[in-house]
Amino acid sequence: MRQGPMTAAGNDGHRSRLLSRFEKNGLASLADYEIVELLLACVILRKDTKPIAKELLAKFKTVSGVLHADKEELAKINGIGKRSGALLAFMREVIAYCLQEKYEKRPHVHHRRDVEEYLRFAFGPRGDEYVAALYLDNGHNVIATEIVGEGTVNQCAVYPRAIVEKAVRCKAASIILAHNHPGGGAAPSESDWNITDRLAKIGRLMEIPLLDHVIVTRDVAVSLRELPRWPT
Repeated sequence: MRQGPMTAAGNDGHRSRLLSRFEKNGLASLADYEIVELLLACVILRKDTKPIAKELLAKFKTVSGVLHADKEELAKINGIGKRSGALLAFMREVIAYCLQEKYEKRPHVHHRRDVEEYLRFAFGPRGDEYVAALYLDNGHNVIATEIVGEGTVNQCAVYPRAIVEKAVRCKAASIILAHNHPGGGAAPSESDWNITDRLAKIGRLMEIPLLDHVIVTRDVAVSLRELPRWPT
């Protein structure tokens, strides 16, 4: 016999069981859709959030993808209203803020894995391509992070001199350049190397060295500094 919509009492019992499982065994005990389901339950009080959560995961693939989804795309999901969209955006900003706190107080933020994690939470799995500059102090703590170009390196205007001038203004000791390849491979292009060479040259002249240029994809990150062609 086909079951009807879950009742309010059934919702409460189901959510209590999910919370109990989380409290006993942590987030790893929940499926991705159950994580989203519990999150939505904070603002959707009298409705079964499981179907909504499953539809969100089907469309945006991951929990991170749901949190970083465009609000216009979220609005197309049946059951997602303004409050739900605002909650997801709030959670995204809280996570980014916590990660920023972590990295602003953590020394030696120069390894590609550190940069990859920082960028994923600072900017999320963006569908568009961007170029970012990370400005570091002498202890390799992040002073500031700035989007310095939209689009691929060879399609957007990235000005190395402007990047270094910003570094001077915020009293940075070094720079890390990064850009994402949301739908492509991780291999650096000739344009990637050209901007790297130019920024490294200007950085040497200004005594604000370029520590790395990191390419971030959906699955991996590549450090150009670890490749033989890195400018010396």
